[in-house]
Amino acid sequence: MKLFNKIKSNNDKISLFKNKKMKKLLIFGGTFDPIHNGHIKMLLGAIKKIQPDLSLIIPTKNPPLKDSIPTASSRERVAMINLAIANLPKVKVCDYEIKSKSNSKSYTYLTIKYLKNIYKNYDLYFLVGMDRLNDFDQWKNYEQILKNVTLVVAGRDNQKAKFDNAIMLSIDETNISSNQLRKSPNKKYLNFNVVKYIAKNGVYARSQIKSLMSDYRYQHTLRVAKTALEICSIKNKNLSKKAYIAAMYHDVAKEFNRDQILELLGNKFNRKRFPTAHTLHGCASAVYVKENFFINDKEILDAIYNHVIPPKKPSILSKIIYCADKLEPARTKKDMPNRAKLLALAKTNLNKAYEEVLAYNKSRFN
Repeated sequence: MKLFNKIKSNNDKISLFKNKKMKKLLIFGGTFDPIHNGHIKMLLGAIKKIQPDLSLIIPTKNPPLKDSIPTASSRERVAMINLAIANLPKVKVCDYEIKSKSNSKSYTYLTIKYLKNIYKNYDLYFLVGMDRLNDFDQWKNYEQILKNVTLVVAGRDNQKAKFDNAIMLSIDETNISSNQLRKSPNKKYLNFNVVKYIAKNGVYARSQIKSLMSDYRYQHTLRVAKTALEICSIKNKNLSKKAYIAAMYHDVAKEFNRDQILELLGNKFNRKRFPTAHTLHGCASAVYVKENFFINDKEILDAIYNHVIPPKKPSILSKIIYCADKLEPARTKKDMPNRAKLLALAKTNLNKAYEEVLAYNKSRFN
C-alpha cells in the first residue's frame, strides 16, 4: 500500500511538471552600433506577437559574418542600449557575449546553449531581420540553433522565411543603417538620449570626421587628439574627454571652401578678428558640429571656435586645443621650434607653454 501511494505521488509530480506552462524568452542579438529606432521597431513587433515574459538584447562582441569589429566599445554599446530601452518593461541587456574574455568570433549557437541552461523553464524565441535570415544557413551550427529556438523574422507580408517553423512579423524595414548613423546621427532614427550620449562621449567622432576631410587632414586630427590627451595627462586629467572631443572636431571645416564657410556662419562673426576664410575655419567647425553632430557643450564649442585665433582670455580647454594643434608630432622646426620641449612644458605648466606658443605664432604671421 505504501509503495502504491509512493508511485501515485511520483506520477502526480510528473503530471504536474508536464502540465506546467513554459515561459517565453525573446532573444534579440546584434552589433547595435548604435542601436536605432529600426531595432526597437522590430523588438516591439516581436513582443506584441510573442508576448514574452522576458526579452533579452544581446550585443555581440565579434560578429562572425561581418568584416570589422564594432566601432563603439562594448561599454558604450551597452550604455546606448540601456538608454534606448529605458521605458520598455521586461526588456534588459544580456552581456554574456561581450563579457567573454576570448577574442574569437561570437557564435550564436553557444549563446543559445548558455541561455537554455540559465532559463530552463522557458521556450526560446530568436528575433532576426530578413537580411540576417538570408544568410542564416551560413551561421555556425545553424541546425543546432533551430532545434533550440523558434525563429521570429521581421519582414514584409510578401516575404517568406526559408524555414517552415519561423514566425513572420509584418514589419516594414526602417530605411537606415547603423553605419549611416555613425557618420551622421539623425534624431529621426535615434533615441534622443542616445544622440546625447554619442555627442557627450565622442563615440563616433572618427567615423563622422573621416568623410569630411582628406586623409592628410584626418591624420593631423588624430595626432592633435593624441597630443591633447598627452597635455591633459598630468594636471588636467579632468578635461581629457572634452579635450579629445574638441580636438577630433577642431578642423571639420578646414577644407570647406569659402562659400561653404560663409553659408555656415552667415554674418555672425567678427570680420575684424577673422578677416579670411582660412581664419574662419575654426568658427565654421564649431557651428557645423553643433548643427550636425549635436555637440552642445559650450566649453568644447569655444575651444573649437577659438583654436585658430584665440581670444584675450581663453579657457583652459581652449589653451589645450591651441597648443595641441601647434605641438602635434608632424610639426616642423619652422612650424614650432622646441616643439618637444614645449609639449613637455604644457603638461606641467600649460599657461607658460601657451604663452610661448602663441608668441611664436604671432611673430610668424604679424
